[in-house]
Amino acid sequence: MSSENKEQTNLEESKQKERTRNRLVGPGLGLVALGIIYFIWYIMPFSISFLEGKPLYIHNWGYSICYLTIGLAWYHKSIVARVIALIQASYLPILASGSVDPFIMVLIIFITLAVFGVVVIIERSRENFYFKERLQKRTWEWLNLHLLVVSWFLIIHVGFLFLVVRTPTEISLLEVGYPVGWLIYYPPEIIEISTWMFDITMITWGIVAFYERFKMGYNFQNKPWPRWSFWVIVIAMILGIVGLIIQALTYGFQVNNILDLLNNASS
Repeated sequence: MSSENKEQTNLEESKQKERTRNRLVGPGLGLVALGIIYFIWYIMPFSISFLEGKPLYIHNWGYSICYLTIGLAWYHKSIVARVIALIQASYLPILASGSVDPFIMVLIIFITLAVFGVVVIIERSRENFYFKERLQKRTWEWLNLHLLVVSWFLIIHVGFLFLVVRTPTEISLLEVGYPVGWLIYYPPEIIEISTWMFDITMITWGIVAFYERFKMGYNFQNKPWPRWSFWVIVIAMILGIVGLIIQALTYGFQVNNILDLLNNASS
C-alpha cells in the first residue's frame, strides 16, 4: 500500500472514530445512563420495601423513564419520535408539582415510552423517518433541534419546582395538616439531602447542555459532541448517593418531614 493510500485509510478511520464518538458521547448518553440506573435503583428489593411504606415515591419511576426516553431521542433524529419524547417530558412538571396522582402519571409515562419504542422500531425497519421527505431540510433540522431543547428545559424545570415551589411552601402545608395541597400526591422532601444535591446538579446540567447545544448549532459536519453534559450527569448521580450517605449518618430515613425533625431536635 502506497503512503498516499495509507494516509487516506488512516484519515477515513479517524473520521469513522469521530462519527462513532459523536453518536455515543453527549447529553443523550448521560440521560440514558441516568434513566437506567435511576430505574434499577428504585426496583431493587430495598427500594420496593421503601415504596411499600411510602408509595408516593413511585414518582421516581416516572422520572427515570422520562430521562431514558429523552436520552434515547438524542440518538434517533426523528421529528415524530422527538415529539413523543417532548410529550413525555411535559409530564415532568405535572409529576413534580404533585397535582396528579403519581400512579396515574407513571402509567401514562410507561405507555408513552411504549409508543416511542414502536415508532423508533418502525422507522428503523423502514430506514426512513416520517415526514422527512415532506419538509424542507432547514425545517426538519430546526424541529429536531428545538424539540430536544424544550425537553431538556422541562427536565431542569423539575429542580426549579423543588426549589421555588415545594420547598418554600412545604412547612406551611405541614402546619395546616397532612396531607394537604400538593402533599396529597407528593411526599415532603425538604429534608431529603440527596434531592437537594441531585436537583441543583441537574439544573447545572441543563445550563451546560444548553451551552453545548448553542456551541454546536445544527452540527451538519457531525463534529464530536463535548463531554461536559455527560460528566455533569455522572456528578449528579454521585452527589445523589453522597446525599443519601450524609442523611444516613445524621438523622436517617425514619423522619417523615421537617416538622418531625425539628420536634425530635427540640425534645
